[in-house]
Amino acid sequence: MKSIQTTGGVYTEEIKSLVIRNICRVFDCSQEEIEKLSPVQAGMTNIVLSFKYNGGKYIYRHPGLGSNALVDRGRETLMQKIVEDVGIDTTLVAMDVDEGWKIARYIEHRDFDYHDLNDMVRAIMLFRRLHEAPCRVRYNFDVIEKAEGIEAKIPKEQYGNFPGFAELRERCYKLHELAKTDGIRWCNVHGDARDVNFLINKEEIYLIDWEYGGYGDPGFDIGSYVAGGIHTREEVDRILFTYYRHQPTKLQKRHFYAYIALSGWFYMHWAMLKESKGQATAPHMERWHKYAEDYSRLALEMYER
Repeated sequence: MKSIQTTGGVYTEEIKSLVIRNICRVFDCSQEEIEKLSPVQAGMTNIVLSFKYNGGKYIYRHPGLGSNALVDRGRETLMQKIVEDVGIDTTLVAMDVDEGWKIARYIEHRDFDYHDLNDMVRAIMLFRRLHEAPCRVRYNFDVIEKAEGIEAKIPKEQYGNFPGFAELRERCYKLHELAKTDGIRWCNVHGDARDVNFLINKEEIYLIDWEYGGYGDPGFDIGSYVAGGIHTREEVDRILFTYYRHQPTKLQKRHFYAYIALSGWFYMHWAMLKESKGQATAPHMERWHKYAEDYSRLALEMYER
């Protein structure tokens, strides 16, 4: 087999051997019983594969480049249990906390469409269910601390090579402190709630991949959702209206605008780490940079009023 470039990394013969070993161990089957094992071009953190076994279809996740620097698998395991209990993600078959691989049921789905009103409403209602879940995971998710943790793993010569980066950093840090004063209650958060992590069809919607989950500000789930695609300010305001089920207050609006900026800031760090390891992230990097720039200025103006 030739190596195959996927969105989450290079799929090699060595990785294929590991994948087959783990599938056989989980299902207590032989290699010959595994059918149609092939890469899926989905996600940027991990190498994703699909396969069939005994009439069923499954998804296999193999950790991608740098994922060990980004992900706490123990936290992911706890989050997976919480969201399974409340029906947000019931797809898990098996996972290994130490090695980071996972097998899940394949759900027939179509691409999530940010600009389809029905898709947006279903996704935001899923956020509400997550944010209202009574069980609290013990791992805190602080967006600035997470970004700093990633920064420490990026070579200095490859960090922050953007015009006005120092000024952007200052605005984001200021917004992070200001947002703490808003009184928005922390809750369980997904931490990477972009379109690629929604499985949607006519009857069902699941939010999957809990690698970045934890206990944090709900603004980060809204922020990562917005930063995952191209949204006008009018669309952002519609998302906030849907989340609150009424027109948000000025405080709520500035808070979530701040977290759109902070989400862009966080994902810029994620992309810089990936770039430092040789994985291209454009055009995502440009989009995240623009969200950080635009919404940091906009939110700061709202706080200063």
